[in-house]
Amino acid sequence: PTLVVPQHFQLAGGRKFLVDFLKVPIRQRWLCVFPAVLLTSLFFMDQNISARVVNKEENKLQKGEAYNIDMVALGIITGVLSIFGLPWMCGATVQSMNHVRAMTTLKFNNETQEMEIDHVTETRTTGFVTHALLGGTLFLLPLLTYLPIPVVSGVFLFLGRKLMSGNTFLQRILDAFSEKSRLPANHPIQVLGRKRMNIFTGIQIACLAGLWAFKQNSKISIFFPSVIGMLMVIRSFILPKIFTKEELVAIGDPDPLL
Repeated sequence: PTLVVPQHFQLAGGRKFLVDFLKVPIRQRWLCVFPAVLLTSLFFMDQNISARVVNKEENKLQKGEAYNIDMVALGIITGVLSIFGLPWMCGATVQSMNHVRAMTTLKFNNETQEMEIDHVTETRTTGFVTHALLGGTLFLLPLLTYLPIPVVSGVFLFLGRKLMSGNTFLQRILDAFSEKSRLPANHPIQVLGRKRMNIFTGIQIACLAGLWAFKQNSKISIFFPSVIGMLMVIRSFILPKIFTKEELVAIGDPDPLL
């Protein structure tokens, strides 16, 4: 099987670029309010999660963050895209993380005997070039029909596998079966004990499984943003009742107020 793409650039159903909102019945406009609120919440969380991951302290970025300006820019872009009925833009977490890693220079720390981030080359050039190449694929639409689906799936598989390296969640799953004597002194198992760490990891696995199951049901998947919001409730009000602040710091999930 190969990709199914049109032979030339067009919008779905062959409609015009400008959306005629006046033709939409009043009742349908009001019915769109609730999904719009959910989508706004999803965009807000997705954008901030992506920005927070990119701007984490370990990356040693020199340019200051601009969360509010980013949200304003995203809102303006989303409004313009909505008028023309084009796909919305939101924070691409996986691509953003891979971009930062590609621009990262590592060095060997003689004290810890581990590789660590030396600096990240901060430039907009690579972002512009990457998206220019993506836009250039519009001129290759007839050729894309020859691209096998397994090749496309392999690209996403590679991206997912690339992000597994350095993921503390996946590392804790593997460490659950490791010998305690082989783990460093500051490892969560050494600080909390294997049972307490596995309880935390088990809660994460349950949340991930719940998100995946919810997303698979097309009838209720529109409420997915509200389920993402429940994760914040679990982290803010439930986990502190199970784990102390010191335990959360040792696991790598410190309270934002610390």
